[in-house]
Amino acid sequence: MGAIMEFINWLDGMVWGPPIMILLLGTGLFLTIVLRGIQFRRLKWSIRYTLFEGRKKQGEGDITPFQALMATIAGTVGIGNIAGVATAIHLGGPGALFWMWMTALVGMATRYSEGLLGVAFRSKLPDGTMIGGSFNALERGFAEVKVSKTGRTIATIFMLIFAVFIGYEATKLSGGLMILAVIIAILFAILALYLQKESSLPTLGKVLAILFALFAAISAFGIGNMTQSNSLALGMEVAFNVPHWVTGIIFAILTFIVTIGGIKRIGEFTEALVPFMAIVYFIFAIGVWIKFAGQLPSAISLILKDAFTGSAVAGGAVGTTIRWGVARGLFSNEAGLGTASMAHAAARTDNPSRQAHVAMLGPFIDTIIICSLTGISIVATGAWQTGKTSTALTQEAFARAFGHIGEIMVVIGVILFAYSTVLAWNFYGRQNIMYLAKWIEGDPEKFARLYPRLHLIYNILFVIFIYIGATTVLESVWTFSDMMNGLMAIPNLVGLLVLYSVIKKYTDEFIKENP
Repeated sequence: MGAIMEFINWLDGMVWGPPIMILLLGTGLFLTIVLRGIQFRRLKWSIRYTLFEGRKKQGEGDITPFQALMATIAGTVGIGNIAGVATAIHLGGPGALFWMWMTALVGMATRYSEGLLGVAFRSKLPDGTMIGGSFNALERGFAEVKVSKTGRTIATIFMLIFAVFIGYEATKLSGGLMILAVIIAILFAILALYLQKESSLPTLGKVLAILFALFAAISAFGIGNMTQSNSLALGMEVAFNVPHWVTGIIFAILTFIVTIGGIKRIGEFTEALVPFMAIVYFIFAIGVWIKFAGQLPSAISLILKDAFTGSAVAGGAVGTTIRWGVARGLFSNEAGLGTASMAHAAARTDNPSRQAHVAMLGPFIDTIIICSLTGISIVATGAWQTGKTSTALTQEAFARAFGHIGEIMVVIGVILFAYSTVLAWNFYGRQNIMYLAKWIEGDPEKFARLYPRLHLIYNILFVIFIYIGATTVLESVWTFSDMMNGLMAIPNLVGLLVLYSVIKKYTDEFIKENP
């Protein structure tokens, strides 16, 4: 067991290491350039459409464009907005918050592209609801579209860099673990070479789609289920002295009631829950800002200065500041992981680019707004200098403004954020499991008959794991889930790079008709 955990810890480090962070940022920058800064020049249009027309039904789909956005925000606004921001500032200094902002701005182009492909290549499940996401884009896009040589070349270069990085780091292991790591490096190299063989793209797309769906399905029970219920149970115990098993049962029942209705009920529920929890947390954080209003200018100044000097980090390591800001920013808004495309694929829309305009607001709301509420509170109150980290650091900041009540405010935020994340990830997991089941079954008619039972069994298993997560110590589960979550990004980002010409085509046509 020790050797297995050693390998999981090593692979988790590889998955969230420099190559992935560079690819996540690089893909966002590449798409920003290709789409001519769409997240800046079309932000006003996007906000106006989402607020005033996003609740209307336009075209096929299961939920409104606004509900799709709320579902994705429910999935991304989680513990990372409270604990993740605090960790970034603890390890990288106040300047890390600036790099979280930069990551979000770049990530908006990535999220736009994910939302577009999710709608462009979606299909239907036996009950008539939509299914779409990276798995569909990879399978159908690679098979149906004449893809760009440029996109394939960029994706190939990344895969080869990642293979070399893993191969080099594998030399630091020993025995069977080193052999296993080298095999993984070789597999990435093989996938990279296949990207250059256009005749092999349909097969490669299918393989990458299956890998994405497998990683995402596993993540749904880890990062999207047990870890969230565990955090919620801890919060309930600290704030209200509720036993973990009681929280587990109540949380499981409430989740089942909502999720058994599928994306329509999840969309309706998150449409009410997400704005409510955002407003509640906004009021709490603004209360801290008001209490420390005199410190806000110096706090903002410190964030901007430290972003380029790293002076708040031991040794003035600006690289450390950037690293933790980028890493936590990517972890918080999930732009590049491919999760959001599944919810946006269910939106009632008549054009993939129309829904993509809604999708790109996700990282803006998650990181630019909500993470800023946490981060500026931590810096303005001086709590970042206490040596505390994670949720405890955020609680320290709020406690400096409101005493013990401030700590309870943070716990309420954790509870709301954790519950919303579980609801969204239930849907994400279901979509990926249904894709895998459809592929394994092979017969559409048999799958149609099997589908209702699969849906029920999945939801029952999901809430069982919620209870397990609430009542169990989960250190190893956190690491394994984090690894699976990161692995999702690799096939998703390859798909975005290879299919960038499709994204550009839809975008140019839509903007020409809707200036």
